[in-house]
Amino acid sequence: MHCPSCGQDNPPEAGFCASCGAALATTVEAASAEVAPSPRLQPAVAEDFAGFWLRFGAFVIDGVGVWIISIILSVLTLASDTGPLALFSLILPWLYYWLFTGLKGQTPGKMAVGIKVIDAGGNVPGLGRAALRETVGKIISAIPLFLGYFWVAWDPKKQGWHDKLAGTYVTKSRR
Repeated sequence: MHCPSCGQDNPPEAGFCASCGAALATTVEAASAEVAPSPRLQPAVAEDFAGFWLRFGAFVIDGVGVWIISIILSVLTLASDTGPLALFSLILPWLYYWLFTGLKGQTPGKMAVGIKVIDAGGNVPGLGRAALRETVGKIISAIPLFLGYFWVAWDPKKQGWHDKLAGTYVTKSRR
C-alpha cells in the first residue's frame, strides 16, 4: 500500500506509514462479485493519539509503583546484605517499562489512564522495538533538557523522540 503523504510502500495490513506515520487507508475486499468486482478503499479508523498530560499521568502512576517496589527491595537489600538484590533494584525500572511495553503495549500506569503503545501496524511493539524505545530513545529524549518528551505536546501525531526513533505511537485504548 502506498502512503498518500510520502509515497512509501507499506504492508497491506499497516494502519500507519512506517516512514512518515500518516494514517493509511485499508483495502476491504468486496463480499461478493455481485456487489463490486474490485476492492474498494475505506478510510482507516483514525487513531486518537494520547497527548502530553495523559502520558504524564501514566508516568506518575508508574513512577509511584516503581518507587514503592524499589524501596521494598532496598530494605530487603539492607536486611540481607545481598549484592545481586541491589543490582536487581537498579535495573528494575528499565525491566518494568521494557517488558510491559514490549509484551502488552501498556504499563500499569498506561492501563490506568487508558492509553497504549503501538507500532505503525497498530500492534504491540514487541520486545526489540520496546528495548530501542525504552533505552536509546528515552536517553536521547532526556539529554537536551527533556525536550524529546515535551515534543509530544506539539507533534501532530503526539510522538516523542523515543517514539519517532522506535516507530511507535501512543494512542487512547479502545475499551
